Amino acid sequence: MSPRSIYICFSLVLSVYVPLCAIGERVPFALIKKLLPWEPIILEAGAQFGEDTSWMSDMWPSGTIYAFEPSPESYPSLAAVAAERKNVIIEQLALSNKIGEFPFYLAGGASSLLRPTDNINDVYFHSDLEHPIMVPVTTLDIWASNKGITKIDFMWLDMEGNELNALNGALSILPSVKAIYTEVNLLDFWHGCVKYDALTAWLDQHGFVKIWEDIIPNWHGNALFVNINL
Repeated sequence: MSPRSIYICFSLVLSVYVPLCAIGERVPFALIKKLLPWEPIILEAGAQFGEDTSWMSDMWPSGTIYAFEPSPESYPSLAAVAAERKNVIIEQLALSNKIGEFPFYLAGGASSLLRPTDNINDVYFHSDLEHPIMVPVTTLDIWASNKGITKIDFMWLDMEGNELNALNGALSILPSVKAIYTEVNLLDFWHGCVKYDALTAWLDQHGFVKIWEDIIPNWHGNALFVNINL
């Protein structure tokens, strides 16, 4: 049986998950915990106020969570979470496939490096499209190299359409990643937003197979991928 077939079977066996919630969404906690070591290195991109950071810190007290959040609106709350948890390290940076300072569109939980599409913004996001802020941006590979980090066990990506750009900036460290939990989009919420099929195809090409998903049809959701080479 090929590694890919093994993981498809693995997906079916472990498709029963604990239906708990993280920021109002179902998350397969039990499944994720089975995939990771007891002291994982976790990369969380799009940490916002630190809600998911908190439960990951509690679930893996011997692990290390690197939580990235560029928004000045939510970063202070994330900093407060980190101040109470020794295993959380925070970075006020955005991750992408480029380096420098770039426009960032504030829209609460939908804030992004990508400009919202007009129709979605008018109805849902209400971002000031003419006055984005500027935030520092780096790639995961450069950040990891500067920090002396040679592996990441788990990626938690909630980047409002910018997930593929961030992954393209992580090609050197990506082979070390055991699992990726990522937001997926089925609509063009932002200009240049990666959509579900394209992201899934890219991950498949890089050795990651989807083993779980929770999707709102024709809208968005989340999916979990595992590295079949580890």
